[in-house]
Amino acid sequence: MAGIAAGLALEQVRPWRVRRRSSGWALIATGGIVIAGALQAAAANDLARPERLVTSGPYALSRNPMYVGWVLAQLGIGLITGSGWILATVPAVGAGLHRDVVREERRLARTFGDEYERYSERVGRYLPRR
Repeated sequence: MAGIAAGLALEQVRPWRVRRRSSGWALIATGGIVIAGALQAAAANDLARPERLVTSGPYALSRNPMYVGWVLAQLGIGLITGSGWILATVPAVGAGLHRDVVREERRLARTFGDEYERYSERVGRYLPRR
């Protein structure tokens, strides 16, 4: 959300328009489906202080599906609005998210130990493993 807000703010100060692409809708829809599936899979868990490791639903393919979903949605919004700024903020948002993910993974490894280690060997951080 921060990248979208920053992109929209920058667009007001110095417009940077790119060609609009309707393919952005597919990215928004995919991101929304991934986020909704992740929320459903983790519904019984407090994500700030998890009591169990969620490994089902989208978490069976990605250790961080909500973040993946948000990035897909931001890309889609940038494409459908034609905002170069929204698209340009994706790398900075990704770098910030990655920093948070690494910190969160250390915490999960301390909390869940071997269970988390086995899970992280099986499931990719962002994208499915082959």
